[in-house]
Amino acid sequence: MEEKTEACFQSEICIGSSEVPSTWVAVCPKCNRRFRLLWPFGILHIPLHRVVDLRCPFYRDSFSLVAISLMAWDGSERLAAGLVEGLG
Repeated sequence: MEEKTEACFQSEICIGSSEVPSTWVAVCPKCNRRFRLLWPFGILHIPLHRVVDLRCPFYRDSFSLVAISLMAWDGSERLAAGLVEGLG
């Protein structure tokens, strides 16, 4: 399987009714740590009900969340980056 690199990803997209692209944050259900998301290029906007497949940068495990559970990142803290592996 080909390894994904951060060079193939972007940090900002629109979710739901947002019109300004933002960086989004998820919380890993296994380790409870927050991380910012890197999205595959080409994804510009997703609806709130879309399932997002993620990989935790700390626990190194994959899991899925509904987009409405993501939080916009205000940049006030340094967060590790986790990859969006796909959309369900």
